[in-house]
Amino acid sequence: MTHCNHIEQIIGDPKFKDNVMKTFNITKYILSHSSQNDKLMYTMRCTTCNEINAGSSFICLQCEYVGCWNNSHFKDHSILKNHIFGINSSNQLLYCIKCQDYVSDVEMINSSFLNKSWDEINKTTEIPQAERRDGLYGFVNMGSTCFISSVIQCLIHNPYIVNFSMSQQHYNKCQIKDPTGCISCALDVIIAESYGNIGNKQSDNSTPVDPHEGFISFLNCAWKINQNFAGYSQQDAHEFLQFLLNQIHNDYKRVEHRTSSTGEGSSCKCLIHSMFQGALKSSIVCSNCNDDSKTIVDPFMDLSLDIKDKATLYNCLDSFHKREILNDYHYHCPQCNTTDDPAKQLTIDKLGSMLTLQLKRFEHLPNGNNVKLTNFVEYPLYLNVTKYCDDGKLDDSAMAKDITYELIGVVSHKGTVNEGHYISTLKVNEDKWFRFNDSMVSEISQEQALKDEAYLLFYVIKEVK
Repeated sequence: MTHCNHIEQIIGDPKFKDNVMKTFNITKYILSHSSQNDKLMYTMRCTTCNEINAGSSFICLQCEYVGCWNNSHFKDHSILKNHIFGINSSNQLLYCIKCQDYVSDVEMINSSFLNKSWDEINKTTEIPQAERRDGLYGFVNMGSTCFISSVIQCLIHNPYIVNFSMSQQHYNKCQIKDPTGCISCALDVIIAESYGNIGNKQSDNSTPVDPHEGFISFLNCAWKINQNFAGYSQQDAHEFLQFLLNQIHNDYKRVEHRTSSTGEGSSCKCLIHSMFQGALKSSIVCSNCNDDSKTIVDPFMDLSLDIKDKATLYNCLDSFHKREILNDYHYHCPQCNTTDDPAKQLTIDKLGSMLTLQLKRFEHLPNGNNVKLTNFVEYPLYLNVTKYCDDGKLDDSAMAKDITYELIGVVSHKGTVNEGHYISTLKVNEDKWFRFNDSMVSEISQEQALKDEAYLLFYVIKEVK
């Protein structure tokens, strides 16, 4: 790369400066946000010969022409039109045909653009304050919304979801773009507010923007879709988590124009299924020869574990995985022909990057009453799930001796069945724990984080070896 006197002359001339800056930044934006297919079809296809990426393709900075390098069509266009600048479609570098080299002074264009637009940028941008650093911002309880805010906090502190939102992968494709009409758009606004402190800025000199606008829009949208979550009655955080994940999945199908047949189950490529979905293997096992040919595999987004008379999370998983003798099951083994009572066993056939566990604290009694199990269940910071998998397999091709997940979030429930309160406890920045109690956010120790009356546990994959 070389210093380019030609771009310096352009930037110094007010007659050409604005158009060049605008075209340069728009072109780079298009290249950064276009799909690979669109890049190949529109930014790498030579206007003259229609070859795709023949050597390299250059987008003319002064018109809409795209020219290839190998057939000299970009060079011919430059000489004919005296258009000397082009942007490489592959690496987004600016090329000067007169210097015959890439321009090293791109920062000159960027700084010039920033200087021109600084007043507008300064008006709409603010350095995040301490209260919103790392998403450390609570939500006001608007009646009985703790079950909603506790689940949202777990999602907006999930690094996969935050990265997905900040890269605007949903927003750029969404036709609605309204947080009161699209759950994913509402979640994007909440993440922007939680990490960017945009709520304190005024859009003009009149009324300040409501700092809870994103959360309010989210509530309105959720209530429109499912009225059961509205009102002041006690609701279940696990049910809301399932609703929210399913709604984000539905938003993906809508913006990607996927049908039900192509956007469900293991074939779905949405963020939610990629993160949370695993597969559970249910087998009827012969007590004589261990034949398990009567097996079905079903997808799961979370596992619900019995906690009655259980002291630790491993006790719960052991009970979940334990073989259960089926006494009233008409069985004939196809392998050894025995008719002895078989056993039923659940094993994990496939795991996602996230493992969500529900501890079944609410029990429905035969007399119609509901009671809450308040016993403390010890849960580890690192959870090894190898023994609960199908022979330690993650998939058909890989054997794993240790599959370890790391705890990153807890939703706990205080109180009784009818008068309770949800709180979320989350790991932030890899080493600090924070408790989110509606609008109150406080730092706690790791020891405190492991002592909650846990209802939902969020684990992320740590290592497989």
